[in-house]
Amino acid sequence: MNHFQKMLSRRQQGAAQRVLAGMLMIIFSGGCQTGELSSARVHIQQNDWDHAVVALEKAVAANPQNAEAQFLLGQGYGVQGRFVNMNRAFAAALAAAPQFEAEMKTWRRKYFTEYFNAGVSAARENNFAAARDAFAVAAVIDPQQTEVNRNLAYVYARAGEFEKAFALYQEMLAINPADWGAALAVADLYNQRHEYDKSATTLEQALRKNPEQPQVLAALAGVYDCLGKSEEALAAYQQALAGKPDDKELLLNLARLYLNKNDYANATRQYARVLSLDPESFEANYNVGLIYLKTGERAQKTARELEKQTSARPGKKAKSVAPRDSSRTLQLNLEAARNFKTAVPFLQKAATLDSLHAGAHFNLGVGLTRLGETVKAQEAFKRCEQLQERNHPAENLK
Repeated sequence: MNHFQKMLSRRQQGAAQRVLAGMLMIIFSGGCQTGELSSARVHIQQNDWDHAVVALEKAVAANPQNAEAQFLLGQGYGVQGRFVNMNRAFAAALAAAPQFEAEMKTWRRKYFTEYFNAGVSAARENNFAAARDAFAVAAVIDPQQTEVNRNLAYVYARAGEFEKAFALYQEMLAINPADWGAALAVADLYNQRHEYDKSATTLEQALRKNPEQPQVLAALAGVYDCLGKSEEALAAYQQALAGKPDDKELLLNLARLYLNKNDYANATRQYARVLSLDPESFEANYNVGLIYLKTGERAQKTARELEKQTSARPGKKAKSVAPRDSSRTLQLNLEAARNFKTAVPFLQKAATLDSLHAGAHFNLGVGLTRLGETVKAQEAFKRCEQLQERNHPAENLK
């Protein structure tokens, strides 16, 4: 063997040694990784997730592309309640290979459902602090579930954490400006602060995105009502009723606005619609009774004024009463009597529906007095006095 051949042989030997050394390193590294993963599997079988997580963290540190190790590590973090880490490990597993995607969804859904349902149960029990904590964890587990943010914002508001609630609702509106449910919630938060102008602005914006949406219209009507914008409120209630003609609350609110304007005819029509839906409505029975009572008193007052106009002034000889005036006075008194007679059954029903409502007993007494039923009227007035004494005892001691 010549010198050149000897040199080549030594070089080949050196290269072979380097290759062998490299292979040994790869084998050693893979063996370590396989050993940690195998150890983790044993711990998992024993339900010892704490030691499994330690082993899996070492395994993914050695090879972040190991989809199985990342997936198992995500499971371990989930068992420990470390859901931010769980999501990070699941994302790494999915980036490495899609084979565990379905199982990851199952695990995430399992934890999300547990915490979401716990939040719902706590909210139903008015334990808003516990509900807030549960929904907050659910939002971490699956941020894509928009409903959890809506529930979280709701319990923030009920727990008095208005700024956090505002932030979440505003985030929803930024994602979906047509989300009228979030707009209603924001408006309600403004209402609680008596910031009705801001509430109106929010609802007006929502209405532009959702024209004719009855709930937005109803809320806007209520805000206009609070702002003293009665005409705008009337228009909004009427629009809302076009979409929800049998909504009792809308009908009651519209009737109340008409009543405040002394528009008895329109108010009575709305209350009649309420009574057709709910004959036991105290508010409708009471206010219809009041309307007929006031209408009767108005007719009676007009009759008395007409009598004064057609009678002599004090100290002068009485003038003869024109037949036309006499007929008109009689007609007004008959009209008054009819209204009093119509009012009494409604007021009686109202006093029965709410036996503790002093006003219902008082106005019933007025109606009975107008009809000449003195004994029954006295009973109603007595009941009114008893309720007033019970409700305001200090005032009666003065």
